[in-house]
Amino acid sequence: MTSAQHKPRNKQGKPASDDPVLIALGEQIASRRRASGRLQQDVADAAGVSRSTLHTIEHGGAGVRWEKVVAVADALGLQVVFAENRDHS
Repeated sequence: MTSAQHKPRNKQGKPASDDPVLIALGEQIASRRRASGRLQQDVADAAGVSRSTLHTIEHGGAGVRWEKVVAVADALGLQVVFAENRDHS
């Protein structure tokens, strides 16, 4: 069976870290991927990263290189931007 015949599972995994920022980022990326109907392997291939790296990103894991996160975001039509945190102004 090819990946085009599979549908993404709408499965929530356990966060890989306790960092709420990384967890929120990963949730946004996973949500976008699922909404587009794409499998982790398809997005990972398009971004030039391993499926396990994408899995780590989606679960808020630390230690992933920024350029890989940006590549995944780009493969999903997302842009990484920084906004002022008004709580820390």
